[in-house]
Amino acid sequence: MKPVYRLWWSLLFATVWTISLAMAVPAQPERIDLSMTLSPNNYYNKIRVGEDNKLFLEIRNIGTKNVTNIRMTAVRPDGWTIEFKPAVIDSLGAGSAQTLDVNVRPNSRATKGNYGITLVAEANEIKKARDVRLTIETGSLFWLWIGAGVLLVLVLVFVFIFVRTSRQSI
Repeated sequence: MKPVYRLWWSLLFATVWTISLAMAVPAQPERIDLSMTLSPNNYYNKIRVGEDNKLFLEIRNIGTKNVTNIRMTAVRPDGWTIEFKPAVIDSLGAGSAQTLDVNVRPNSRATKGNYGITLVAEANEIKKARDVRLTIETGSLFWLWIGAGVLLVLVLVFVFIFVRTSRQSI
């Protein structure tokens, strides 16, 4: 075979191979998706009544397209205040993330127990929600002082009884 024909067949084979590879790889569709991660990320996020409780929420664009005008809201129990800083994210590029401060202030009449809130990120293109469980801790020092007071009263009663009965026996 002549060298010119060998070169021609090699070029033809390479061109056909390149065209077949280009046709075999389909274009990936654009995907819009957000993920929300709360920090500290444990099952029971402990908060206190009557105080500002600060949590951190990371919003990550895990899609292939920019997400615009992300507005943060929350579904919460009556009387609770939940604030986001910033409350609106203008644009979040593909693969990027932003951390928000979330300030949770429970109702002053809230009792000890577990409560659920839903954090909602609503953009022009997508809406995502994340359920979060919050555990309210009451002031344990209050009950510690009550217990110490009861114990002190019991000790004083026993001392009074002991002193009174010891005088009568002499």
